[in-house]
Amino acid sequence: MSSFVFTAAFSFAAIAVVSGAFAGSDWPQWRGPLRNGIVPDSPALANEWPSKGLAKLWDSEAIPSDEDGGHGSVVAAGGRVYASIVWHTDVPTETRAIDYLVMQQLGYQSVAGWPKEVVESMEKERLSLDPNLKGAALDKYIADWMDKHLDSKKRQTAAGYVRGRIAKRGDAIPLEVYDKLLTVSKTRFPSQAAMEKWVNEQNFSEPIKKQIIAAVPPTMKVAEDVVICLDLTTGKTLWKCKSPGEATGRMASSTPCVAGGRVYALGSAHFYAVDANDGKLIWSAPLPAKAPASSPLVVDGVLVINTGKLAAFDAATGKQLWMQAKAGGGNSSPVAWKCGDKTVVICNGRGVIAGVDLKSGDVLWTTPGGGDCTPAIVGDSLAAQSNNPKIGILAGKLTATGFTKLWNFPIDPLRSQSSPLILDGHVYLMDDNVHYCFDLATGRVLWQEKVPSSTISSPAFVDGKIFLMVNGGTKVLMLKPSPEKHIQLGKATTRAMWVPTPAIADGKLVVRGRKAITCYSLTANSPTEAKASAK
Repeated sequence: MSSFVFTAAFSFAAIAVVSGAFAGSDWPQWRGPLRNGIVPDSPALANEWPSKGLAKLWDSEAIPSDEDGGHGSVVAAGGRVYASIVWHTDVPTETRAIDYLVMQQLGYQSVAGWPKEVVESMEKERLSLDPNLKGAALDKYIADWMDKHLDSKKRQTAAGYVRGRIAKRGDAIPLEVYDKLLTVSKTRFPSQAAMEKWVNEQNFSEPIKKQIIAAVPPTMKVAEDVVICLDLTTGKTLWKCKSPGEATGRMASSTPCVAGGRVYALGSAHFYAVDANDGKLIWSAPLPAKAPASSPLVVDGVLVINTGKLAAFDAATGKQLWMQAKAGGGNSSPVAWKCGDKTVVICNGRGVIAGVDLKSGDVLWTTPGGGDCTPAIVGDSLAAQSNNPKIGILAGKLTATGFTKLWNFPIDPLRSQSSPLILDGHVYLMDDNVHYCFDLATGRVLWQEKVPSSTISSPAFVDGKIFLMVNGGTKVLMLKPSPEKHIQLGKATTRAMWVPTPAIADGKLVVRGRKAITCYSLTANSPTEAKASAK
């Protein structure tokens, strides 16, 4: 273990993470063993990567993602890899639906919150655009229009939609057609003929009618809630625990938690405790709200979840202990902090970060914040990113009676709201396309670096190095933590997804891909390299 890691690990005594023992090199829950992105112990990892890339150890069986399996991250504990998946499949059906997936295929995006004049200008541009304008000239024309009419945040989140809509000119589906389709988006027509009859009765043009009918599949999505266990060494599936689920698309994107010999998982409509060894279902209970993307926490024998409201349950039985409507919300996952004999659950939610007493469920304190970022805690220091651009990233000190903010640095989070790292008196925020290093005590910006991240994934700190997914998840970066400058040690291709955070355990990098889970070696001598060197 490097001295850097040991110094950081020494101050972790105040953090409550999970009940039950696990190895210091495991990654048993969202954001790792200490729920702050830091692995306190690890085999020695390579300090540089070969030009040919990381050695791939295995691919799992086919595992769906996105609309068919969500964006939940994987965890690794006890030589095993676990994931919770709302596993969707398409089954033939006589019924038909113009649902949200069909709307997506038809290019729908809500413009309800856009300024009326911007929407009117976009529609006017696409209908009056010179048909001879093509290629680079068309791209420049659309870019100039966006610079004039869209602010930086809207350009980040809607540039592709605007570019595609204007470029299609008169072939784009009119906005009023989308409005009409939305009125039946939750309707299931009894047959293909009934669906076509409804479409043909609308005042749509013939090309639009044909486009809509062609987009509706002869299938419907069904789903199971699945907890899957893989062997960390081979990737072989050891067991699957399946329960009836509901088709919720990518909204259900939770990461499981391994604690006390059990796997705790949030599914589509229920949450579960599963035996980590054999996959036997121990108990299940209805979720307070369906399809969460937040991840469960187990501390002091209590299971804590955020599904719009913060709630606590007996980890042994699933019995509800309390629910706190004044805390929770969004996709942030709860964390815990111990002070003497008191355990405080901390959750970034709707407009505030709240500290809640684990035993009673009472709100002890709040501070302005809010959003999807999971706060990072080391010792009595807390850092978190808010979805409020006036707050940005903030840091402060936890006390027995509350929280004292030390500083904040305004940042427009756009889409990412990734979780920070606290390392050796510094805060590292690897945000979407910009990386920062702040002084923990003062908030002074020590450096910031533009990086083509395009990611929501959060960083991990293992064996003295920072690991982060970038380039839409297709690459992984290895950085040296330094308050002086941004230092890149390595970059390798992984072709992972852009949202899930990888698990780093026992010298291995385990990532969630679009079609499978993949494992790479991070040690200096991978099994394949060792065989080669022995010859």
